[in-house]
Amino acid sequence: MTSCEVSTVHRSPMMRETNRSSARHRCSRQIADEHFPAGMSPISKQCSASLSSFVTVTPQFQTLPKLVAFVVGPLEATEWRDVDGIPLRLVHIPGKGHLTEFGLDVAEFCLKWFQDYYGIPYPGDKVELLALPDFAAGAMENLGCITFRENLLLVDPVNATQPERQLVADVVAHELAHMWFGDLVTMRWWNGIWLNEAFATFMEIAACDAFKPEWGRWLTFGIERTVAFETDSLASTRPVEFEVNSPTDAEGMFDVLTYQKGGALLRMLEQHLGEEQFRDGVRHYLRAHAYGNTETSDLWDALESTSGQPVRDTMDSWIWQAGYPVISVTLDGDELVVRQRKFSFADSSDDTTWMVPVSYRTASGTSSLLLSEDEQRVQVNTNGPVIVNAGGHAFVRVEYDNELRSRITREILPTLDVLERYTLVDDAIAAVTARRLDASDLLYMLTEFRDEDALSVWQSITSGLRLISRIIGDTDERSTFEETVRNLCEPTLQRLGAPTKDEDDLVGSLRGLLTKTVALLGNDSTSIEKCRQIVNDSATSTVDPELLAAATTVVASCGDNTDYQRFLDGFRTSQTPQEQLRNLYALAEFRDAELIAQTCELALSSEVRTQNAPFLLRACIANESNGSAAWRFVADHWQEANERFPTNTIVRMVDSVKLLTEGGDVDHVQSFFADHPIPQGAATLQQILERQLINAQATEFHRPLLLGALRT
Repeated sequence: MTSCEVSTVHRSPMMRETNRSSARHRCSRQIADEHFPAGMSPISKQCSASLSSFVTVTPQFQTLPKLVAFVVGPLEATEWRDVDGIPLRLVHIPGKGHLTEFGLDVAEFCLKWFQDYYGIPYPGDKVELLALPDFAAGAMENLGCITFRENLLLVDPVNATQPERQLVADVVAHELAHMWFGDLVTMRWWNGIWLNEAFATFMEIAACDAFKPEWGRWLTFGIERTVAFETDSLASTRPVEFEVNSPTDAEGMFDVLTYQKGGALLRMLEQHLGEEQFRDGVRHYLRAHAYGNTETSDLWDALESTSGQPVRDTMDSWIWQAGYPVISVTLDGDELVVRQRKFSFADSSDDTTWMVPVSYRTASGTSSLLLSEDEQRVQVNTNGPVIVNAGGHAFVRVEYDNELRSRITREILPTLDVLERYTLVDDAIAAVTARRLDASDLLYMLTEFRDEDALSVWQSITSGLRLISRIIGDTDERSTFEETVRNLCEPTLQRLGAPTKDEDDLVGSLRGLLTKTVALLGNDSTSIEKCRQIVNDSATSTVDPELLAAATTVVASCGDNTDYQRFLDGFRTSQTPQEQLRNLYALAEFRDAELIAQTCELALSSEVRTQNAPFLLRACIANESNGSAAWRFVADHWQEANERFPTNTIVRMVDSVKLLTEGGDVDHVQSFFADHPIPQGAATLQQILERQLINAQATEFHRPLLLGALRT
């Protein structure tokens, strides 16, 4: 197979040509390529006598930047589907045809949905989705020949969890969105790659929200946006768009600031302008620049022309400036005082300001303002609670004074929108990391959410609980924390009850999350035993996939040699990509040091594909009991890992060193990377190392205060 990206084919997206390419391959191998060979039917085709296949790029494709893509191997394919005249099928290795239906359904829906949204027909002749057993890139949007890792395309919808199915839907939608935004219209130079990927991220969420409204995809996007917030809170963050002078610079674009922050900024802009006006601007942009190249400002100008709003000025403040603002909110008589400053985990005197679309809600209704100065005052005439960032769409943190925060949690918490409740918790977690809110105050605040029933909010709550757990460490006060976790989570878990046949997908996901949380953070022996029974039952009967996934993590975390062998055998004999990865990553959860050492050795063996092995090691480093030992294993085998793994995975492999906050670990990690840089991920590594220092400082600051609060 070929994968022609910036890091593998160094060419300008402005350089075009009509070319004739060939691929030489063995007979009886199937070949899929990006475009139709001249005079032949839709491809892939079976080789018969000739050892070479040729493809000619027609004049229509001359203007596209994608190079020809070839995939050759012992492949099988589904029957063609006709999607409004577009041939669609899925290509896979033999024996996996039964896992293709869901991915095809997503692709068929998205092809129709995107054509309607963009108001432009699909720009290619056909769509083939190819599931590849080992593919470091994850997925690649070659026009008509889209390549995927197997777990991102093939899935058994009956036995997969909702997050596993959602991942497939997300990636299929993301790559198909590129057929217009990226292939039909392309950036002029690599500094614009952020918009290519950010817009595909935005469209993947929008399409999946339409495909499965019950998933509440814009709500669960909040947890993904948080990852971008965390990176953008560092001194070592970067602007979304920056000058690209080398392939290494371009590779540095492929991070959370491009995908998650970029997608979140587009969502903020869409909500500010209105969905219809935003879509009209996108259509205008695509029509005006079809088969051409653009700068970021071309999109802003198109949106400005259809909306009449100062889009370029607003978005330039977000794209060309690093970081984001925290909006502090106080009441001064009848006035709401709104101030902005740059949010940072560390002390900062940075006086950067943004043009911030701010929505706020009082008992009288919802209003909005465009905050462009340090401070703005608004008449509200209320003594009640005020919600700022109403709807939760702006890429900002909100910092309420103590009185306003108390009013919200005491008086109107249940009436807030789901995303508003999510951001309330998420902002408080960030304030703890920045040492602007005591960890004990966060824990107290979380106990106010006993009646919560939204998955995305619980994802944020459990994130806060994990942070507090790491701060507490292995101390005598841990039992008090565990009791608090049980008291917080068990009421909702009891309300959910046992799985039912027709329940909402997210109900099952929430049940799994809370089961795992009560068992592990709550150290509940009854829940642990229940999880063991679920895993045992799965060997002979069908078990709810959400509970099985949660139980697998719990049993591994509390398991022994027998459990380890069970999951290792499961990894080796799994029938689906999702089941295989579930068993593989369970091997990183064990608390026994010798078992984690075995997992690290396994990651460097030929048994684990190189697309997965770096992430298995990352999970081992994240192990709360054995992360330090796992990190030292990686450090000791650094050269071997660099020689074996794809270059773009090396910096991702070490991401979880930021969780190693004890003094000896911090010194070891910091000194190691002073001598072992990662050139292709230099900026990301700098962010990881800074985050480790921030986490260590936060732990040192909060631990004595939190332990004292737990003792009283």
